[in-house]
Amino acid sequence: MSVDTKATVKALILGIQHDYGHYTELTALLLRQHALLASHDVDGLQAHNEQQTALMAKVTQQAKLRCQQLQTLGLKPDEKGMATLIAKLPLPLRTTVANQWQQLEQLLHQCLRQNDLNGRLLAGQMETIHSLLGQDSGYRDPDSIAD
Repeated sequence: MSVDTKATVKALILGIQHDYGHYTELTALLLRQHALLASHDVDGLQAHNEQQTALMAKVTQQAKLRCQQLQTLGLKPDEKGMATLIAKLPLPLRTTVANQWQQLEQLLHQCLRQNDLNGRLLAGQMETIHSLLGQDSGYRDPDSIAD
């Protein structure tokens, strides 16, 4: 393995560790967002969403970097590419990285579930507001509304 390849693999593994921290933080933020949505705390949501958006920018950047690193290593920038990389690692490191990757995937799925719950809560609130205002539920195309 060349020096460049070793450096790329090392950076990719460190990125997984950083992502674990980011997704742990995102999990907490999504739970807080749910509480803010449930309590209709508009001011709290505004400040919260700025923080969550900044974290998502970091997560997105790290995911792009990981894809680039996998491609640099001649692997597909997807789960199969990651599995191939993990399988090529020496045994003690292989086990550690496989566990870290699995934990990261679990956190990602937890974030996706919580985000879905938050979206459903928000959609339900919007439907209630529309109902109270005597409007149809759902979004309208602004161009279709008569003046």
